[in-house]
Amino acid sequence: MSALYDNGTPEVRPEEEIVAEREGNGYILRGVKGRIGQITYTMADADTWIIDHTSVDGDYRGRGLARQLLDFVVEEAREKGRKIIPSCSYALQQFQADPSLTDVWAEGDASRYSDSYSSNGVESR
Repeated sequence: MSALYDNGTPEVRPEEEIVAEREGNGYILRGVKGRIGQITYTMADADTWIIDHTSVDGDYRGRGLARQLLDFVVEEAREKGRKIIPSCSYALQQFQADPSLTDVWAEGDASRYSDSYSSNGVESR
């Protein structure tokens, strides 16, 4: 990663290590600033999860971290034979745009599970 000094010369810093951890019903990402991202889900029923929140710290946007968090949940759902209702706006957008997610998508009316604040601070594609 590089940053610019006021005089326009690049400052080169080593790439920061970002670690993913399972936490409750979801995953978090940790960097040097501490928690820098998270995704959470709740249980709709024994076989269906509702992704209700995805966020990434503004300093870390544009690196695909929100998608990595989503992929952790999708992989776990596949391993456990679960379906996902993507109720947060980021997860819903990803499910609508990516046909590889249809096998875990419990399509239906996600709006009844939606929280208008569920994806504050999420990165966009």
